Parts: sequence; structure tokens; C-alpha cells
Amino acid sequence: MDLMKRSIQIVSVFTALVTAACAAAVPPTTTTTTTTSTTTTTSTSTTLPPATTTTIPPFTLEGAPPELTALIEKFYEYSSGRSAEVPPLPEGMAGLTPVERETPRSGNASVASFHGQTVSTVQMDDDLLLAVDDGSGWRIVGGKLPAHDMHYWGGSPRLVAVIGSDARPGEDQAWSRGDSLHIIGLDGNGRGGVVGIPRDSFVNVPGIGKRKVNAALSLGGPDKMLETLRQMTGLPIEGFVLTGFVGFQEMFGNVLGGADFEVPYSLADSASGAFFNAGLQYLHGPAALSLARARKTLPGGDFTRSSMQGFVLIAAAGAVQAKGVSSVPPMMQGADPWLTTNLSPEQLLTFSAATVNTDLASLPNIVLPGRAGRSGSSSVVFISDGANAIWADLADGRIDG
Repeated sequence: MDLMKRSIQIVSVFTALVTAACAAAVPPTTTTTTTTSTTTTTSTSTTLPPATTTTIPPFTLEGAPPELTALIEKFYEYSSGRSAEVPPLPEGMAGLTPVERETPRSGNASVASFHGQTVSTVQMDDDLLLAVDDGSGWRIVGGKLPAHDMHYWGGSPRLVAVIGSDARPGEDQAWSRGDSLHIIGLDGNGRGGVVGIPRDSFVNVPGIGKRKVNAALSLGGPDKMLETLRQMTGLPIEGFVLTGFVGFQEMFGNVLGGADFEVPYSLADSASGAFFNAGLQYLHGPAALSLARARKTLPGGDFTRSSMQGFVLIAAAGAVQAKGVSSVPPMMQGADPWLTTNLSPEQLLTFSAATVNTDLASLPNIVLPGRAGRSGSSSVVFISDGANAIWADLADGRIDG
């Protein structure tokens, strides 16, 4: 009997030692209950919550080369206050103040080439950025940033001469008569104006003398025409865009895709081929050209023709506006073979974007006042003194009337 009790005691001690060793290896969460004679220890398991991390989505710009994507991402790192490194910005955006905000992580780029350079529009939610690569790398040249209450379209005012020459197929459009002449002004804040110049306006052509204004192109090319227009208007016209018959048809029809136009009255002009009923018409390339050339059957002759040409230009701008600013780069590329201009790709991109962001529905379209007369054997137009007030009005890029 003593032997059995002794064996039980040895087993109990062994069991206690094993339990103590296990307890020392893995500390339990314990619940202790104390009574007068015993202490009971109960072991429970512990489960930790999973670790959490914040993942920033990758920055993606569909349609953009890697270098452009990197530039736009760098811009947003700065503009949102996450980085102190200032990306290259144009003068008009140099005062941008970073705003702490959730910035878009994805967007779309429209990329094309013009005159050997690459141009792009970048749409990031409500933001629009304009960029150019002239061979030395991408740089931002303008855009619209609602969160920063900022927009920049290459400065203001913008004043550009739009010249349509009467060059037929096979003729040099840069050395023919400038029969369609308009100055387009944009103030950079959604307003502007179109001023038509009658082709027979009798003006001084620098270095040549008194001539019809359309002769400045045939006598000295587009540079002489621009010099003449600058002297005539007293305005700092920054440059010109010029095309001929074939180029106009190609750009209006195949590049633009045509445009809707409200014809004010029925036309039957056999000289230009303009046969239209009054009302809304869809104009493709040849139809737009015939309407822009109509003169002999129009009331007011060349004055009315110049006004009609201005409305055709506004209709074309409206078609671009309807397509959206992302259509500008591919249209610039499509127009490249047909367009003669001294504007840089940056200037043309920012001017086009400014046009898209202008209230075209209320854009004034006027023609210089004048009277028909003669100089020797030539029929000419003598511009009235009221023209000076028009040029003064357009000096800020818009017509206030």
C-alpha cells in the first residue's frame, strides 16, 4: 500500500513539472480564480488583426509616351503639395500655388505631330494640360486647372491673321492673291472677335506703295501680307495661317469632317457654284469653299462675302469645339500638308485650345466699313475712318462693340 501511494506521488510530481515547462515556453492568457484551498489556471488562444497598408494606384496616362506620363505625374506631385520640386512651367502658370487635394491618377492623352514637333492635350478629370516636345523633351505650355482657379492659353491677347489665297490646284498658295482676310482675336477668357477685311481695300503695302490689300500676298508672300496687316491695323498680330482652294477643301472636309452652317438666305451663284436653300445646311469641303467664294449674287458684294467667310470660320471652330479639345492634335497633323504658317506648334496648339474654350455662339463677326470707288482703272474699297475704332476695340483680343 505504501509502495502504491509513493508511485502516485512520483507521477503527480512528473506531471506538474511537464505542465510548468509548457507554461514557461508559451505564456498563456490566464484567468485566475482563488478560493480558500486551490488556484485554477485556464489557457486561451490569441488572434492578432491582419496588418493594413494603403496602396496608391499607379499613375497612368493612356495614349501618352512614358516621358510625357512622367512629366504629368511630376506636375501633380507638385501641384498637390506632395513634392517641392517644381516642374518646368510656362510663364503664365509659374505662379501656380499647390493645393492639397486628391489628384487624378489616370487620364487620356491625344498626341500628334505638326511641323516636326510633337503636340499633346492631356485630360485628367476636369483638368486640361497642353504639352509640346520640340525635340528637347516634353514641357507643359498651357492648360486649365479648375481646382487652382487657373487657365493659360499662351498669353493674351491672341491676334492671328487667317488668309485664304485664290491659289488654284498647282499654284503656290503663298504667292497668290489674298482674297479672304480676317483677323481673329481671343482675350484668353472666353471672348474674342472676328474682323473681315474686304479684299479690294486700298491700303499701303510697305515698300511697294498703294495697292489692293490682296496684292500684298502675290507681291511679297505671307511675310509681306503680315507686315501690311500690322501696319494697317496698328495691332501686334502674332502670326498668320494661310491656305488655298485645295487646302481649304481638304481641311474643312477631310480633316475637320465638315460642319453645320445656318445659310441666311437662298443662294444661286453660278460663278462660285454656291447653290443653297436657306436654313441649316451641312457643309463638306467643296460646299464650304463655294459658299466662301460666293459674291456676285450677294447683297453687299464683297462686304457680305467677307462676313459670310467669317461665319464659315466660326462654324469650323464650332465643329472642333463639339469634338473636344482632344481633337486638336490630330487635326493639326492632318492640316500640316495644307497649311502655311509662321506660328510655332506651341502657338498653334494654345491658340486652338483657346478657341475651343471661347463662347463661339456670341462671338462678334464684323467687316471693316468702307465704300466702293476707283483708283485709276481699278475698282477698290476705301476703308472708312470707323475702322480705327474697330482695331482699337480688338486690341484686347475681343470685340465689345
